[in-house]
Amino acid sequence: NVRARLCLRAAGELENQKERNEEKIKKEIQDKALASMSDLEEYKATCETNNGKGYYDAFKVQKEAKDFQANVKRLVLAGVWDEIIEMLKRYELPDEFEGKKEWIGHGTRFRRLVEPLDIANYHRHLKNEDTGPYMNKARPKRYRYTQRWLEHANRLPKEEITESTFWAEVEELCSWISNNKPFEDVKERILKLEQDIKKWTDKGVLTKDVFSKDPTFIKLWESLPHEHKSTSGISSLFTVKG
Repeated sequence: NVRARLCLRAAGELENQKERNEEKIKKEIQDKALASMSDLEEYKATCETNNGKGYYDAFKVQKEAKDFQANVKRLVLAGVWDEIIEMLKRYELPDEFEGKKEWIGHGTRFRRLVEPLDIANYHRHLKNEDTGPYMNKARPKRYRYTQRWLEHANRLPKEEITESTFWAEVEELCSWISNNKPFEDVKERILKLEQDIKKWTDKGVLTKDVFSKDPTFIKLWESLPHEHKSTSGISSLFTVKG
């Protein structure tokens, strides 16, 4: 019947449009995102080898021209991925898009590299004091979605703190301890964070330089009781002892 044929044709055209949209964002990844990702990876490596400061703190302090340029790249990438997520929400991409290995790979690489810079920017502007913790109030969909893709693909449980969001937890714990709150009140959170850090470094998801050279993390580490540090599973990661 005519109506059924028209419905099928419309459905076919919709799928074709979704595939064209996917090709369009593939081009955007090639033309815009990959170069910006390479620049940020180079920035991260430079920060970790120069002056003993990690890229999280270098970006947070924003003292040099390269830090400003890194922020420009962060904003370019945020724009590309926000567009992808909005298209997904409007059902403008193929139904199987979120399960494709290619997009899970792009999304994971982006999230791991760029989300720490978003967290650094959040704390640089003291938004945590106005808005509240990053994880509760401010985490963008571009990171929540891409984390979920990886968890679904690998049949992993949803993690509250991940290899891209642990800086938010470090900042919260630093704030807690600097306000002279008791260590015992956050001991479980500290232990969980240390277990996760050991897991991520053992897997090669993160390098020890991320922690052992970064002033924010060192500040947290040095504020912990000596008895705790002496038995900590991550004490071997530190070139700075306390």
